[in-house]
Parts: sequence; C-alpha cells; structure tokens
Amino acid sequence: MELLVVKDRRIDYDGSAIQSHWAYRNFGILGNSLVVFRGKCDVKVEEMIDIEDLRQSKEIKSDDMVHYIIEVFDLVNTLFASTLQKLFIAKLCEVLAEYGVRTVRKGDDIYVNGKKLSISIATVSPVSVKMHIGMNVEAKGIPEGVEAIGLRELGITDVEGFMEKSGKALVEEFEKVKKDSLKVRWAQ
Repeated sequence: MELLVVKDRRIDYDGSAIQSHWAYRNFGILGNSLVVFRGKCDVKVEEMIDIEDLRQSKEIKSDDMVHYIIEVFDLVNTLFASTLQKLFIAKLCEVLAEYGVRTVRKGDDIYVNGKKLSISIATVSPVSVKMHIGMNVEAKGIPEGVEAIGLRELGITDVEGFMEKSGKALVEEFEKVKKDSLKVRWAQ
C-alpha cells in the first residue's frame, strides 16, 4: 500500500474522493493507497454513502479535519470493507494512546471523553474497497447537536507529524495483515 501525506496544501473533502481511482486520477498512485490530507469537510447529499445518514438528512461537516482516503483492490466485498475500516479505527486509537489520549471506539467512530473525534465510511466500487476516515483538528463547524472534540483540544498540536505517524501506522498494519494472509497453508 502506497502512502502519500499531502503537506503542501489543503484539500477539502466533499465526499467525491470516495470514488474509485481517486488517488490515481489526482496523484498518479496506482493500486492500494492511503492519501492523508488536511482540509474542511462538507459532504454533499449526492455524495453520501451511508443510507442511514441520508435518510435522516444528517449533515457531515467540519471546518478542519485530517482526512484518510484508502483504496484497496485485493478483495471487493462490503464485509471486508467494514472489517478493514474497524481495524484502521482501532489502529488510530492505538496511535492516539501513544500521545496519551484515552479513546473509546464505538463501531467505526472514535470518542474521547464522550465527544466524537472522528467520522468514517467504507464501501465498495466495482473494482475496489474505498474508505474515508476524518478526524477533527478542531471541533469547529460541526453540525448542531454533535458533541465533538479535536486533536488540538487533546494536546496534539503537530498536526503534520500526526498525519505522518498515523498514516505510516495504518500502512504498516495493512501490510502486516497482507503478509500474514500469505504465510499460512490451507487447513485439511
């Protein structure tokens, strides 16, 4: 899995990056990829993947987030997508623990002190698994009624360093899973 951490500019997330081959079209990364960037989040209704959010007319937005766009071509399956999503969320909780942040994972979301730190979605295209994870840098521009928290409020002020560290951790976790899947024989 190739990692790209975009530090030279901000990229706003509107939901369209969940389309297949986004990393290839925008950055020339062909194959399994993780692109980490920082920017606003404002998911347009036509880009919403979670049908429950769509049915409830939920807003998905934040003024400043770290975004992770993941694409995996090995197995195109919604169960695999959801499983990988939860593995990556658990890994991000481990990274946050290294910063002294105590987290609670509820499904595919990360909470700190009862406040929501992250959003995420996993789905499939005809050719790949696609995933978006967004983590608030600051809890500003959040939809009304959502109790949120951001990395800065947790004492993580080197956001670029966090982007690099967490991106590497997710890629290493994926590569370990892939390697472990190749070194076992069939049961008889």
